[in-house]
Amino acid sequence: MDPELKVAVLGGKGGVGKTMLSIALAAELGVPLVDADVTEPDVPAYLELEVEEVLEEIRARYAVKTDDCVECGRCSEVCPWDAVEDPTACDGCGICAIACPEDAIEFEPEVLGEIVRSRNPDLNLEVIHPRSEPWVPELAHVIHRMVPERPCVIDCPAGLGCPVIAALSRADAAVLVTAPSPAARHDFERARTLVERFGLPTVTVLNRADGSSDDLDVVIPESEDVLDAALRRDARALYRALRSHAREIVEELRSEASF
Repeated sequence: MDPELKVAVLGGKGGVGKTMLSIALAAELGVPLVDADVTEPDVPAYLELEVEEVLEEIRARYAVKTDDCVECGRCSEVCPWDAVEDPTACDGCGICAIACPEDAIEFEPEVLGEIVRSRNPDLNLEVIHPRSEPWVPELAHVIHRMVPERPCVIDCPAGLGCPVIAALSRADAAVLVTAPSPAARHDFERARTLVERFGLPTVTVLNRADGSSDDLDVVIPESEDVLDAALRRDARALYRALRSHAREIVEELRSEASF
């Protein structure tokens, strides 16, 4: 494998089996798995993890009104997150401070959580993931710091927002996952358009196929073994159930990315 290759796994819609495929793919390649969902990381839900090291703290800046505030309401008007009414929604963008005519807004740093390196002992799989309670806001800069400068698999969050874009900006190839439903396919096409803008070599996967044929690179049939292993957090059983498909994805990546 190319020493710099990082593979992002995404699908647009949640619930298409992307995280389980990411686990199997990282295990097959023998590289770390990065859970890039900083709001609701999924990998810890599927794998037993033993924390080995705290890599860094996750910090954000939160707006704090000083005694100079005259309650003009300008900050509330410009805040895109309604964070003046709900301070927990503040992501530290600073637009309120720029708009405030009284310079009455300051920012105080706050520790929101940690980026940790853990390991699943059953697969000897290294996992880099956020750890906090409650989960942190969608801070794209956190994802940039989570992805190591070495081969890895990046399990992207659902959707196509800033966290996904941040993950793709750190990737060298992509695996696009969908399922046989109109909603999943619609989001998949949007995700494919986004990946094309990055110019990344891409492998497309139809997961939980119901027997219908498709034009995608890899087709994975519905399997109760996969779901059962995931529910039991049985890493070995999950890998066994998906191993042949993970190998197929790797071969497609070798062809597309020339590694």
